[in-house]
Amino acid sequence: MRLEPTDCFSTRRLSPAGTRLRQESRSAVDGDQASGRKVWANTFRARSDKVIAVGRILLAAGSVWIVWLDSVHVPLPPEPIYFLLTVYLFYAVAAAFLVWRTDISRVRGTLVRHVIDVAALTTFMSMTDGPASPFFMFMPFTLLSATLHWRWRGALYTGLVCLAALLYLGYFDTSELLDPDSDTTTNASRLLFIFVAAVLLVLLGAHQEAVRAELLRLVQRTPAQPRGREWPVRTALDYAAHVMLVPRALLLWTDAEEPWTYAALWNEGELDVAQMSPDAFGNWTDEKLLHSSLLITEAAAGRLLIHAGEGRFHRWTDREPPISPALVEAFKINSAVSTFFQVDDLQARLFLLEPPALTLDDVAIAEIIADRIKALFEQAILVRQLSDEAAVNERIRIGRDLHDGVLQALAGTALHLQSLRKLTDVRPEVLAERLDTIQAMLQDEQRELRGFIRALEPGGNLRATDETSLERQLEALAVRLSQQWQIDISIAFDPPAGIDLPLALTYELARMTSEATANAVRHGGAQTVRIVVRVDAGSIVLTIDDDGIGFGYGERLDHTELQREKIGPRSLRERAAARGGKLAIERIAEWTRVIVMLPMPQ
Repeated sequence: MRLEPTDCFSTRRLSPAGTRLRQESRSAVDGDQASGRKVWANTFRARSDKVIAVGRILLAAGSVWIVWLDSVHVPLPPEPIYFLLTVYLFYAVAAAFLVWRTDISRVRGTLVRHVIDVAALTTFMSMTDGPASPFFMFMPFTLLSATLHWRWRGALYTGLVCLAALLYLGYFDTSELLDPDSDTTTNASRLLFIFVAAVLLVLLGAHQEAVRAELLRLVQRTPAQPRGREWPVRTALDYAAHVMLVPRALLLWTDAEEPWTYAALWNEGELDVAQMSPDAFGNWTDEKLLHSSLLITEAAAGRLLIHAGEGRFHRWTDREPPISPALVEAFKINSAVSTFFQVDDLQARLFLLEPPALTLDDVAIAEIIADRIKALFEQAILVRQLSDEAAVNERIRIGRDLHDGVLQALAGTALHLQSLRKLTDVRPEVLAERLDTIQAMLQDEQRELRGFIRALEPGGNLRATDETSLERQLEALAVRLSQQWQIDISIAFDPPAGIDLPLALTYELARMTSEATANAVRHGGAQTVRIVVRVDAGSIVLTIDDDGIGFGYGERLDHTELQREKIGPRSLRERAAARGGKLAIERIAEWTRVIVMLPMPQ
């Protein structure tokens, strides 16, 4: 089905990969399924072996007891039967010990043990009364064991062997089968019992195999979250169709933040995604069915079962159509399994269309699929939120860098120009020197701003990890700050040389130094600034002392207090916190001290 342009605001068609790629993917998936099926079968067979081993011991011990109680049914002397049953009992105990001690990944000998069981029942029955033998109870045991081990195939082949054994041991005359006074009545009833039991176990084994195959598909290929901000529609519907083996799958969803209804139709590997008006289909289902899972047998006629929870279902009996007629018509919905899920303000309904055979188990599988898809949408929403938050944080960081770098430099240049206005009698060479200084400052900032812009372009990186010399960077910065603010700046390092840091951390320290110096001059009126950089117990400590009036704090304020009271230089506080560091401010005699502590990179 393809939506016409008049039915939606925008449509997008996503084609599958090429034929060769699909074949390779299918081969890989089939290989994974075969491997996973083998592991699962081995695990289930190991569990069955343990149960069967216990049953084998009980059956052997009970058989010894029965022979002791009723030796009348033993035409031969009882000693051979006692001996064989005792041997079989010891075998059962040994087999149980082996099975329970063997690692689950090393299950071996199931077929050999099964052949021994069949041979034992045939021997015991042939030595007693044939089909009427008390050892007939071995046959249901072997049938159940075969079903647990090999499902319908085991039940079928073992049932045929048991029927052949009964026919061989009974030497039936077909003319006597209808004679109620004949001794063959018991034999015939047991033959009928084994036949009916084998048929039922074959059907049970086939159903068990189908359910296990569905569960294997369900858990084997967990849907992966696609990258980017796109909704994970293709991944979700690929997964749903793979598990349920449906030719088509439909996903409808609405988001309170977006005034649209989205419809995604998966059809034999091709995906059509449509963005439609909110009232394109009205209510998708009747209001009473909004959050219900549905087993739809004929959508147009309103024939469906509603999952009422805990495996209980009831029929839709209202006259109103349970599913929107416009929706049924647009997507040609007939038989389907449908379930609902919600993530925050996002509401969605999944339709698995034309399943191979509608069963009540399909609803449970569909609800599990919906939970998986719900997790995909939750991840997609989280990715969007994190992306938006990262974009906001990046804008804040860029604004902070501009504030602490270019804007502070322009403020220093403005002070230089303002000081020139106050000069009334100055020699031309002095004025030219001052202008050259201002021009050099502007050129330096122009160069830094150009590098900053290049780092914002695709492929650029403001937080490079290359090693660089911290001493050279901060010494050059101190020269520039001295020229910008016309102050006396000194800088010292502890240890005196060899502090190499990632460029990102050096960049942060330079910006903090520039911001702290600008604050000291502009707001504190400082004329002297002393900078000390030292490494202390795995941290890099930047100490900036100035002779300005300070912040008006008479005591030391640590980062926690500054953060709680929202006081102190905000840019320095936020920069330190963003790097996992701390900021402290204190007054020492006539000096104001700003201390920044940042963790050293591991």
